Parts: sequence; structure tokens; C-alpha cells
Amino acid sequence: MIELDRLREVSVFRDLTDDRLQWLRANIVEFCVNAGDVLLRQGELSTGLLILLDGELATTRREDGQDYVERFHAPDVFGTPCMVASIPFPATLTAIADSRLARLPEVAFRELFVTCSPFGRMAARVMTDWLTALETAGLNRAKLAALGKLAAGLAHELNNPAAALTRALDHMRGELAVLEESALALGGNAVPREAVTQLGALVSRHGPQAFMGAAGSLERSDAESRLGDWLAARRVAKPWLSAPVLVAHGIASDDLDQLANDLEAAQFDAAVNWVARVLDLRAMVDEAMQGALRISDIVAAMKSYSFMDQGPQQEIDIHDGIDDTLTVMTHEMKRGIHVTRDYDRSLPRLQVYGSELNQVWTRLIENAVEAMDGHGSITIRTRRDGHCAVVEFIDDGPGIPPGVVTHLFEPFFTSGHPPNVPKEGLGLGLHIAYRIVVNRHGGTIQAQSGTRGTTFRVSLPLLRDVAPPNDVSTH
Repeated sequence: MIELDRLREVSVFRDLTDDRLQWLRANIVEFCVNAGDVLLRQGELSTGLLILLDGELATTRREDGQDYVERFHAPDVFGTPCMVASIPFPATLTAIADSRLARLPEVAFRELFVTCSPFGRMAARVMTDWLTALETAGLNRAKLAALGKLAAGLAHELNNPAAALTRALDHMRGELAVLEESALALGGNAVPREAVTQLGALVSRHGPQAFMGAAGSLERSDAESRLGDWLAARRVAKPWLSAPVLVAHGIASDDLDQLANDLEAAQFDAAVNWVARVLDLRAMVDEAMQGALRISDIVAAMKSYSFMDQGPQQEIDIHDGIDDTLTVMTHEMKRGIHVTRDYDRSLPRLQVYGSELNQVWTRLIENAVEAMDGHGSITIRTRRDGHCAVVEFIDDGPGIPPGVVTHLFEPFFTSGHPPNVPKEGLGLGLHIAYRIVVNRHGGTIQAQSGTRGTTFRVSLPLLRDVAPPNDVSTH
């Protein structure tokens, strides 16, 4: 005989009273199946609610010429939407291992649904979850939604280096014309070859110098003023244009004194202008290169984040996925979030659905950022626990109320967004994160919260086969 506590472990029967559970036990039929047995085929009408008490089942949904598989472990229940709406079962249900089940006939199901409000509420919640998953194609919608949100942030991140690159190129176009004039002036004033060699060495020795803080700005301004006066005394035309460039590259009057003594005034003027233009152009090229590299880094991170042009499964280092996620979420981090990485680099590579797993990291980081209202610290820690890789996201926010934590991974759960609870990710976001980790990768995801912060813990098996891509819940 089935134990009442075992029935209570099934989600839809969780809130039933002992009397109702005894009635349920009296109305269900227990049976066993062997691994490989088919319980229902896609398109068939179910004659009752199937309850998985022990073992493992899988649903296989055929769509667009491909099979989409999802695995389920006991205890679980199958066919709730089909019973409520009298519709065919949307997938083929097969036993993966020898399993023990029970069937609640349709007549008894409808009696329980109508007369028992706790069961009716749970069945309605399962129904709502299933319909939404069906309409949105499950993980595809979550991925598109996440990428859509990231696109705005990425556009902002790309705009800054792109603008810097444009400014640098525009400035370089004008400086090239001035450099040509300076080079012609060197020749026109017959600057000696030895002096030209000294100018080349001077340019090669000096790079941009950093002046940090208020004291640095004042120091730089004074240096520019002194050098400008020194150049003016030696009849250099427009010393206010050359002095800032020379000072920015660490060139002082001592570096130019020998040239000033060896050259005539016109020659020295041409030499100073040429040095300033070359150094300025070199700085602009460096700035343009930094902007281009930043754009390249962002694009590469986004490509890696989405696993573009790759198969659905990959063997990855989970740290790369976390880092890619942080890169594409830089706009979120800039709001005042400090991230600490505490990685165990000895963790082996995992065979996973990389882009989907990155959606989990995105959801958890978003929740942490929103819980802290954009200001605080997040620690991302990885470690090994037996045969599992563990990833923890720890924030120092105000925490989540205990009554909310227990429902975080339920579909469409909402508590009216109480204080200190993240507004996004409570419903569909964390529910899909749960499905990716648990149903797709055979792992676990948990949340612990207190007044000092919240920890989301994801455990992933180090060695296992994972289910094929795309899933729609059928239970």
C-alpha cells in the first residue's frame, strides 16, 4: 500500500489533508513498469492522472522533424493539463528505469478537482505553467528575452568605444594634414640629418604620461605653462598647441635644450611642431586601437556567451561562461556592483548546453543586482563537492523573506513584490533557471537567504549525459 507521506511528496497533493490523502489512496491503482516501456504516446488521450512514485520517466516530443526529450525523477505527476482540458498528451512518455507508478482515473480526478480546493489550485497552477511553456517554446523565449535585455546594455557599452574610435579617427584626419606641413617645413628649413635623427630618437623614447587626481592636473597645467613660455622665448609659433602634447608625453625643456642650441629658430620651430604632431597622432592611434579592441572584446564575449555557430552541447570551462556573462552585463555592474571571483580552477570541463547555462548565470546575477538596488557586492564562488561542480552567487543585499524563498522556483510565483524582494526573476525567470539546471542538466539549484544577504547555489554533475535541446513541460 502506498504511504500517505509518499503521496504528500507529490507537488499537486502537497496541501491535501490526511482524509483526502486516504481517499486518494483508495481511488488510485498502483502498477510497475520496466525500463523502455511506453506509457503514453504523443497524441493519445490519457485515461487518468499518472503518479510517478519511484523511478525515472522521460517525455519525447516530436516537432519539426526533431525529438525533444526531458527527464523526470520521482516523485512527480503527469497529465494534469490533459485531464483538466481533455486534450491529447503532447509527448511520448517512456520509462527510463524500472519504475513504480499509480493511476488516478479520470472520474476520480474530476471529483477531486471540483471538491478539493487545495488540489484545484495546484492543478490550475500546473495548467498555467504548462500552457505558458507551450506558447513560449520554453527556453527559447527565456533566451530571447535575456538577449533582448542585454542588447540595450551592449549597445551602450559599444557606444563608448565606438565614439572614442570615431573621435580619434576624425582628429587623426586633421592631424595628418598638419603633420605633412611639419614634415615639409623640416625639409624646407634644411634641418640637418643629425638633428632629424635626434628627433626620431626623442619620439621613440617618450610615450603618454599619466597625471592622476587633482594634484596631477595642477602639476600638468604648471608644466604646460612653463614649457609654453620656454618655447615662446625661442620663437616657436603657437607654443600653446605644442606644449600640452609634449608635456603629456613627458618631454620637458631639458629634452629640447640641445636641439634649441644647435638649430636656427625656424628650424627649431619646424622640429618642435613635427615632434608634437607625431606624438599626438601616435596617441590618437593608440586610443583608436583601444576602442577597436574594446569593441572586439565585447563582440567576442557576446559570441562566446551565446555559443554562436556551435552545436547545442559543448564541453566547457564553466568559469569562461560566467566571465562572458559578466562581460555582457557590464552595464549592470557599473551601477555600483563590486564582483569578487573566487574560482576553483581545478574543476574539470563539463558537457553542458552552454548558452542555456549562461541564461542561468544571467538570471541569478540580475536577481542579485535588483535585490541590492544596484549597489553592493556579489561573490561568485566555484568549488567541487564530491561528483558535482558547485557555483554560488552570494550577495550582501537585505535578504528575501523565508515565506518567499520556498516559492522562488515555482512558475509565475509572485508575492506582490514585497520590500527587499527582487521584482524580476521571481516568476518565469527562476522557474526556467530551475528547469535548465534540474531537468536539462540533472543538477540542483537552491536559495538561502537571511538579513545579511542571499546565496543561490547551483550544483552540476561532473560526468553525465544531458537531454537534447528545447523542452516543453508536459506535466
